[in-house]
Amino acid sequence: MSEVIPILLRITGAGLILLAILHVPIGRKLMWREQAARMSPENEAIFHVHAFFICVLLVMMGLPSLLEPSLFLEKSRAAAWASWLICGFWSLRLYCQWFVYGSNLWRGKRLETFMHFWFTGVWIWLVVVYSACGAWQAGWLS
Repeated sequence: MSEVIPILLRITGAGLILLAILHVPIGRKLMWREQAARMSPENEAIFHVHAFFICVLLVMMGLPSLLEPSLFLEKSRAAAWASWLICGFWSLRLYCQWFVYGSNLWRGKRLETFMHFWFTGVWIWLVVVYSACGAWQAGWLS
């Protein structure tokens, strides 16, 4: 198991960085700039800052996973905290995918339905990978 997790972490890290980069074409497709321009100046600024920090967070999660996966596997309290906190973050994101976004946003729409299920799979992957790191830290996996 200890040989597999670093490979999964590297794939995951690359995927998180890719997801950050993909926010540019996603934002264009969803016309974020045009939509945000209709908001008050304060809300427009908050929207752009939050979108920027989401991308920064994705890169900050992705880099150690991609470049130093051993950080999640060397037994330490910091690694256990990091693993479980990242797992919790992605668990909340998975919850939002199903219980915050209304099904009217995707149901009956081919591309949106595909993306809804694709991202459900991505969030599950992230939960599984980081929970495996947490389980490794807890000594539940050997």
